[in-house]
Amino acid sequence: MVKLERCGKRGGLFMATIVVVLAIAGLFASLTTATLGVGGGLLVMPMLALFFPARLIIAATLPMFLANAIVTFWIYRRTFRTRRVLWVLPGIIIGIMGGTGIVAHLSEELLRMVIGGVAVFFLLFTVLGGVLLKKQAAFPVWVGVPLSLVAGVVSTLSNIGGTLLSPYVLSENAPPVYFVGGMSFLYLVMTALKMVTFSLTGLLHWSEIGMAVPSILTIILGARTGQYLHKKINVRYFRWVVLGVVAVSSVLLLVSP
Repeated sequence: MVKLERCGKRGGLFMATIVVVLAIAGLFASLTTATLGVGGGLLVMPMLALFFPARLIIAATLPMFLANAIVTFWIYRRTFRTRRVLWVLPGIIIGIMGGTGIVAHLSEELLRMVIGGVAVFFLLFTVLGGVLLKKQAAFPVWVGVPLSLVAGVVSTLSNIGGTLLSPYVLSENAPPVYFVGGMSFLYLVMTALKMVTFSLTGLLHWSEIGMAVPSILTIILGARTGQYLHKKINVRYFRWVVLGVVAVSSVLLLVSP
């Protein structure tokens, strides 16, 4: 099996740094997910990949993202619809299985470029998504099948790809809270599946799940804050702040050696 790369650093200081970083990342990821319905990976993955090995970050953040997905889904558990979810589940499963094999064999340099490139793509995708939805009132349900396949692969390579499903879910013409609920459920399913496939291929070891435990409190704090902001503020301004940070970190990731 392919083992998770640690760059020879297994000292207590290095592991403690990872734990603290995951807690901070969990705060921002849950805040972003609960406020905008956009996967927290879009914000935190490019920033983390600037300072840590890409393969390490892809795997090590999974327990944190799973905790984030559980907390966010629990908050919005009564605000999601299942009809479109059933259409995307088979494609997500197949895409994640294929993507896991790719992660195990890509070089570190290529993984960094993938994370940066995917983040830039979804930055543009998120910005242009509103224009697309204005022209297309509702996507046909069958569109979710190929879309979910691509989302599964891309999400496995970068922990970002779930955002690709957002226009599909949003086009149900449901209130905004139902959009956040639907996306939180999909993030939960995708992250849980990646936990299984990464464990089976040796990219993630179950003993490492404990590193995400301290982030649970920051995730709850971020999710509750995001839920409040979603109701009280014009999320458009918060959205542009998030996208600005994504733009800077993604470009730095692509141009840095």
